[in-house]
Amino acid sequence: MNKKKLGIIIGIAVIAIVGVLGAGKLVGKNDGQAVSETIMIKHDLGETEVPMNPERVVTLSYSTLDILDEMDLEEKVVGTAKDNLPSYLDEYSDEKIVSVGNLKEFSLETINELKPDLIIIEGRQTDSYEDLMAIAPTIQLGTDNTDYFGSLERNLTVLGEIFGKEDEAKNQLAALSERVEKISEKVKGEGLNALALMVSDGAMSVYGNGSRFSSIYDNFGFKAADTEIEVSKHGQNISYEYLLTKNPNYLFVIDKASATGSSEEPTAAKDILDNELVKSTDTHKNNNIIYLNGPAWYVGGAGLQSADLMIKDIEEAIK
Repeated sequence: MNKKKLGIIIGIAVIAIVGVLGAGKLVGKNDGQAVSETIMIKHDLGETEVPMNPERVVTLSYSTLDILDEMDLEEKVVGTAKDNLPSYLDEYSDEKIVSVGNLKEFSLETINELKPDLIIIEGRQTDSYEDLMAIAPTIQLGTDNTDYFGSLERNLTVLGEIFGKEDEAKNQLAALSERVEKISEKVKGEGLNALALMVSDGAMSVYGNGSRFSSIYDNFGFKAADTEIEVSKHGQNISYEYLLTKNPNYLFVIDKASATGSSEEPTAAKDILDNELVKSTDTHKNNNIIYLNGPAWYVGGAGLQSADLMIKDIEEAIK
């Protein structure tokens, strides 16, 4: 082979290698198996180099579990926080998926024994980030409650990149966004207002702009029936008289006990709102007291199935 031809072949080989490394690094697995490609992922706690299309995933984020399930990647999940799973993720209570505890109290030892390629957490586990990183590459996704659909877009984008599902992620997001936009156009066109109400242990609290339920106002287009609600994690406590005074077009109700699967037997939200003052509101008379899907709105976080259920709630309410 002459030198000129050899030089061309070597040049082509170098370009090919550089091209591969430009997309991600090639690293050998610890067990001596075939090399795997990695990708640098930006997340809430910084940047982490993670394997592309990992085979063994532990997730302490229900929004991530939701998305992986909807993208037909459930076989990748070897462990999750199984205590208090949202009802639409009940299939993960199956014994073949290892329980690592719950979202706040989980076993590092159990996670380590699962030998994960990737660990995905949310804000509740931030303090354990370094401990989890010592086990396997760890990223933090999750939900910013004041920007639900922004969080969903980010979660979808990151997971799409890691698992080679970018196109599916874009298509799923586009379909959901179209439904939200149709709702918003109708709501704004009719000038509707609303209040988000949580019932917990017999007490009632409302949530306004900038709250964990602000998607009702920011994305679905409802005006807040009260623009002066204090922004608080637990909402603003209110009375029956308050509901009569504000008399919103729509009252969207989250029953905390049913959302969290409380083992106690607190008074149900419907019973709490079975009150003469509430019945005298136009909201009640027009059948516009809407009981939302608690697991989706309160527990699940920014995932595909939770978003679908949330959108369905509003679609049904205004049809």
